[in-house]
Amino acid sequence: MLSPTHWLKKVGLSPGLVPFFKCVCVYFAAGVGAAPSAVAVAAKCAPVLSLLLLLLWHRPRVRYGQYVCAGLALSALGDALLVFEQGLAPGIAAFAAAHIAYIAAFGWGSPRFGMLGLALYVATTAFVWQLPHWLGALVPAYAALLATTAWRGVARGGRAAVGAVLFLLSDAVLALQLFSHHPPLPYHQVLVMASYYLGQLGIALSVFENDCKQQ
Repeated sequence: MLSPTHWLKKVGLSPGLVPFFKCVCVYFAAGVGAAPSAVAVAAKCAPVLSLLLLLLWHRPRVRYGQYVCAGLALSALGDALLVFEQGLAPGIAAFAAAHIAYIAAFGWGSPRFGMLGLALYVATTAFVWQLPHWLGALVPAYAALLATTAWRGVARGGRAAVGAVLFLLSDAVLALQLFSHHPPLPYHQVLVMASYYLGQLGIALSVFENDCKQQ
């Protein structure tokens, strides 16, 4: 039987990602729908923390990698907070800070895909306009940051683009379930978390892509 390390090498991924995929499997086996607890927090945060530890092991020395590490750390904090009902507002704030870190990493150097950015802002505004007023300014501000992350990720290209778009997809599905009157999508929680973890994976792997460009 071929090992997970062998398969990762075969598809061009680092064997250091084995802990990430194992943590994702554990989460989907035991963490989805679990009652709020320390175990639920650990299961939910473990995949993102494994990506953070992988990057820290490689000691990113350029700002791009350091900003992505900050984004991963803040995302893990947001994951932990959102396990609990009272953690909604601080969890959104933590993810907002994560997006600021990702935007700082992706940069503003390329003016490409300006129309995509405009379309994302228009779509975000149209969606936020329908949200309950009790949410205040936090969710609209977060939505603007999410749209900016997707735009700048696509403008950067490569794995950053894939990761940013998957992150946007995850949050879009989550927002539809939380704040709209649409009937729940089948397996919506699996779709949200699968696209979220793959999005974080893409953004994390873009650090190695960036390091190759720097050489």
